[in-house]
Amino acid sequence: MSFITSFVTELKKIWAWLDSPKAQAALQEASQLALEAAPIVAEISQLAPNSTFAEVAAAYQKYGVPFASTVTTDPTQIGNYLLNLATTVLQKNLPKTQAAPAVSLLNTAVQMAVTSLKASGGVPAPTAPVTPASVAPVAA
Repeated sequence: MSFITSFVTELKKIWAWLDSPKAQAALQEASQLALEAAPIVAEISQLAPNSTFAEVAAAYQKYGVPFASTVTTDPTQIGNYLLNLATTVLQKNLPKTQAAPAVSLLNTAVQMAVTSLKASGGVPAPTAPVTPASVAPVAA
C-alpha cells in the first residue's frame, strides 16, 4: 500500500470519528465550557497583558493556584502556564454537582475562549517583549 493510500485511509477514519455522536457531544460540551471560560480568560489577560513571567506568577497568586516553576522567558512555556492556570480556575469554578470533564476538554474550552476573545478584540496581544530584566523570581 502506498503512502498516499495509507494517508487517505487514516483521514477517512479521522473524519468518521469527527462525525460520530461521541465527537459531536464532546464539541458541544467544549463549546458550553468555553462560555464559562471566557470571563476567566479575559481576566487573566488583564492580569498578564504582556505575558511576562512576573505577571503570570502574580496571576497564579491572585487565584491561589500553586506555582512552583523556574524563571523563564520562553513564550511557549509562558503560554503553557497561562493555559494551565485558566484550565485550573475553570475546573474549580464548575458546579460541584456537575461531573468533572476531562482536562483535555477543559483545555479545549479555554483555547476556544481565547480564540473567540482574540477574534472579537477582547484579548490583547502582548505589547512588551519579555526580557530577563522583566522577570522576577517568585517564592513558591
